[in-house]
Amino acid sequence: MIFDSDFLIAQLVTGVARAMMLFLLSAGLSLIFGVMNVLNFAHATFLLLGGYIIYSIYAFIGPGLPFFLVAVAAGCLVMAALGFILERVLISRMYDRELPEQLLLTFSLVLIIGDVIRLIWGVSDRSVSFNIEPLEMLGTFINPYQFVVIGLGLAVALGLWAFLKFTRYGRIVRAAVYSREMVSALGIRIRLIYAGVFALGLGLAALAAGAFLPTAPMALGVDIDLIIQSFAVVVIGGFGSILGTFVASLIVGIVYAFSILIWPNGALAVVFLIVVGILIWRPWGLFGSELRT
Repeated sequence: MIFDSDFLIAQLVTGVARAMMLFLLSAGLSLIFGVMNVLNFAHATFLLLGGYIIYSIYAFIGPGLPFFLVAVAAGCLVMAALGFILERVLISRMYDRELPEQLLLTFSLVLIIGDVIRLIWGVSDRSVSFNIEPLEMLGTFINPYQFVVIGLGLAVALGLWAFLKFTRYGRIVRAAVYSREMVSALGIRIRLIYAGVFALGLGLAALAAGAFLPTAPMALGVDIDLIIQSFAVVVIGGFGSILGTFVASLIVGIVYAFSILIWPNGALAVVFLIVVGILIWRPWGLFGSELRT
């Protein structure tokens, strides 16, 4: 099968745009596990819930890009507040539990949130369309919205890096990734740090949903496909590493975009072959930490 260079460039842009959406979702998943040691299987389901909330806000306040941006911002705030409450009421009770119990709890949230979505929004898909005209570039046509997604992903990656590196709260979060006991010994209220990280993770999931809505509809079952790819990202990059999550998102997004051309039914299998290789060579991920206390 032969593809011309123009087609390959378009596919590369598609792969990078997909990678940035995966990064927006996976960054929160990675931070939640890295800081809180909680494996949140429901993380992509929170993206789905955030997407429906954003759609409802947008449908209520009116059509147009400015209103959509307002709806995304509002949806992120709603999901962040929900994350803070859930951590205080539910997730905080699971810190001393074993991993299977955590998975059981978060999988229960997948089922509960799925039923809540059915009760409130029904089973119909929800999508947002702006009728964006394709952009001719380098002899091919590319959806310009993909560059918006790429720019958003890069901006969030840079913002998270600056937040974790230069702010006091960010430095505490980074320290908690390596030694939660030491952070607690310094008199810092680690549980509030946990609540903030969980809220940040769900806010990022809602932001990913906002980026996702104009390209594909929100639909029941989308979260299962996304959580599988997100776990692949955090395993490759290393839990708790924003740089690792960013690099791994690019690997997964680009490999998936090109694999689907050659082996449509096995593109995800190619991604997980990479995961298997990473687990054999470097079980803690490309940028993860081997030892944690």
